[in-house]
This record gives sequence, structure tokens and C-alpha cells, in this order.
Amino acid sequence: MQDKEKVYFAVCSAILKLEIEKGHLKWSITDIAKVSEITRSLIYYYFGKEKDVILKEAYRFIFEVFFTPPMNTRTGSVTTRMKKTLIDLGYMPYLFVLYYLQKNTDSEVGQMLRKAEEQLLVYLQNLLPNLSKTQVLELYLKELGAIAYHLSPEQVDDVFGMYQK
Repeated sequence: MQDKEKVYFAVCSAILKLEIEKGHLKWSITDIAKVSEITRSLIYYYFGKEKDVILKEAYRFIFEVFFTPPMNTRTGSVTTRMKKTLIDLGYMPYLFVLYYLQKNTDSEVGQMLRKAEEQLLVYLQNLLPNLSKTQVLELYLKELGAIAYHLSPEQVDDVFGMYQK
């Protein structure tokens, strides 16, 4: 993982944690710096100084990492994506909690989550065209279960191997 990506993961993880623990925007940049162990100046450099802008940038990064399918759908695979997701969640353990809390809200985050989810389902359908829409939904729900269970990346091939092309 590159240094910039490490900073993003650390800051985004801190923001998620603080959003859950303290409430929506009830944290400070100093709080982020303490939790993430990233200097305030580096946070300002990558994210800016305004909390709402920092939060939006954190959400944008999170959705890009976790919900954006690989660029090449021909070489993508369920197991590769799932392994990467599980590894990345190790850097942002509060993401699943935020997902659960925000998914069905009328907030901007809830809307972004639902849109990202729809795009991911389309990607999975295109990746595995032999599956019905119900089977694609079952695969996605299985992925969510693997995340909630804290499945290890080493177990992914055994659990998701049937979805290889």
C-alpha cells in the first residue's frame, strides 16, 4: 500500500470511528489527528480544513475503494475483489458499522451507499452473466456476511470459489 493510501485509510478510519462514537460532525480535526496518528497538517493537505468537506472526501474514498468495481470486468473475479475488500476492511473496521447505520437513511450518505450498491450489483451481474438477479443478490449478501463474520482472506477461495468464471 502506498503512503498516500495509508494516510487516507488512517484518516478515513478515524473519521468513521468518530462519526459513530461522537455523532455527525461532532468531532474535531484534532480528534482525527489523535485517533489516526496523522498530523493535522497532513490532514489539511489531503482533506482540507472544513469538517463537512473532510467527511465527504472520506466517504468518496471509501466508496471508491469498497464499491467501485475493477476497471476491467473481463479479468475481475469475485475472489480477488473479496480478498482485497477484507484486507482493506482491516484498515477501516468501522466501515461496516457505518454501512449498517446509514444504508437505509434518507441522508446523502445513505443515498450514496444505495447507488454504490446498485452499481456493484450491476458489475457482479456483468461479471457472472449466467447468474440470475436473485443469485447475484445472494452473492452480495454472502459477501456482506463474510464481512460481518470477519472471514479471513485465506478462506475466500473456499467460500467464494464457486463464483469463478
